[in-house]
Amino acid sequence: MENLAIYECRKYTVQIFRWLKSRYSDNVYDFLVLEENDLITIKIIMNVKKEFYEKRGIGILNYIIKTFKRPEIIKINWRYNHNMFNITVLCGNINNETT
Repeated sequence: MENLAIYECRKYTVQIFRWLKSRYSDNVYDFLVLEENDLITIKIIMNVKKEFYEKRGIGILNYIIKTFKRPEIIKINWRYNHNMFNITVLCGNINNETT
């Protein structure tokens, strides 16, 4: 039987992708999902101007944090640099991984 946390992460990856596509389809530059052992990495790169960075970027972070059923298995890293907002979500067994 597959790890339940990985199953939840896979479902959540689809949910995030659909939500981003419906709300920010013009701004999403790249959406990448990597799966390795007990960890799924979701990388989102968006083209956001500085004046919209706080509203959109922080809104996306809040959505990710508030809608995931098991917040103890995710870790979010983000940064804003030269009109590009980079979000990395690590999902799964993050206790054994170094980030």
